[in-house]
Amino acid sequence: MAKEKNGRQSAKELELYGDEWDRIGLKELLAGEHDGLYKGKSKFQDIQVIRAEDIRLYLNEQLQFSSLDERIYHEAFVHVPFALGRPIRSVLVLGGGDGLALREILKYESVEEVDLVDIDGKVVSLAKKVPVLVKLNERSFFDKRVRTHIEDAKQFIERNEKVYDLMIIDFPDPTNELLASLYTRELFRQLHASLSDHGLIVCQSNALDATPTVFWSIGMTLAHAGFHTQAYHTIIPSFGDWGFQMAAKTSISLKFNPVAVPHRTLPKQLSTLFSFAPYYEEYKKGATVNSASNLILHHIFKQENI
Repeated sequence: MAKEKNGRQSAKELELYGDEWDRIGLKELLAGEHDGLYKGKSKFQDIQVIRAEDIRLYLNEQLQFSSLDERIYHEAFVHVPFALGRPIRSVLVLGGGDGLALREILKYESVEEVDLVDIDGKVVSLAKKVPVLVKLNERSFFDKRVRTHIEDAKQFIERNEKVYDLMIIDFPDPTNELLASLYTRELFRQLHASLSDHGLIVCQSNALDATPTVFWSIGMTLAHAGFHTQAYHTIIPSFGDWGFQMAAKTSISLKFNPVAVPHRTLPKQLSTLFSFAPYYEEYKKGATVNSASNLILHHIFKQENI
């Protein structure tokens, strides 16, 4: 129930009232297509009635994105590494068959080539042919800088001889043994050989509020593969407090340049994404290296989702 003070709320009280996820989601909803059916105030509170339709992608009945807030995920995923100011001309995207991370990458004129690897050609085909998806990803697959590879990411990495300045790892959550094998120390070591000396990797690392030990275990596994790492996160209303692990061959200084391309969901100070509540920091103690000989990430995932 809203706080009352002589029948009214102060501006400060109104600012603090409500859930942060709701405020972030509302901001993104209002930035997209919607019908504002009512906006006004009573003597107690702000009132808005909004109608909005979203596009959702489900794989095996698991939500992959909602168009109402997917930009929060993809802008944090892509623009944070670019804002560090390292030269990025070649990019590898592992997963991401919906083309939404690709959409953000292609905003940078400095990017000369992008290889996107996804095992499911049907998802990529839909992203290229279904009009609402094509509109959402802004025709990203039709950019001449993009080459699409429909194959298993592990097989692509094994035979790859190219070097990339940025790798975006958008693998599914490690819900089973097969998917957990995509987050092993051995696979990350193979990526180490394909990364330029100044290059960066960003790996999606699950919901911090639902699977915090999985989140820190992915970071620990990257570190044991020879990388310097930095962890960050952002709130996505459809999914919760979502985490990313950033990795590089050299130490990562969190000194950011202004984001140089259009965006709408990032905080003014990107460094705030790298701060964690003490409650989340505690889960580092239970983190474990995920390796081919100790494939454990899916077990941790299941334990944390009970």
